[in-house]
Amino acid sequence: MKIKKAILTATFILSLSVCSLQPTITVTASNNVCSTEQYGGTVTPRAHIKKWIYKIENGKIYKRLYNASTDTWESDWIYVGESTD
Repeated sequence: MKIKKAILTATFILSLSVCSLQPTITVTASNNVCSTEQYGGTVTPRAHIKKWIYKIENGKIYKRLYNASTDTWESDWIYVGESTD
C-alpha cells in the first residue's frame, strides 16, 4: 500500500514538473492601422455583394438573387411558399 502511494505521489510530482518546463508564449497586440495612403493603393472588394430580394404576389412569396456589385440579377424569380399574411 505504501509503495502504491509513493508511486502515485512520484508520478504526480513528475507530471507537475514536466508541465512547468514548457515555455510560456507571450503575444502582444499593436494598435497600428495601415492606411491606403501608406501603401498608395485603393481598397477593392474581392467578392461580389449579393443579396436575396423578396416579393409577395397573389399571396405567394418569391425570391431573386441580386448582385449589388454589378447591378444585375443573378437568377430568375424562385417560388418560396405561401404568405401567412
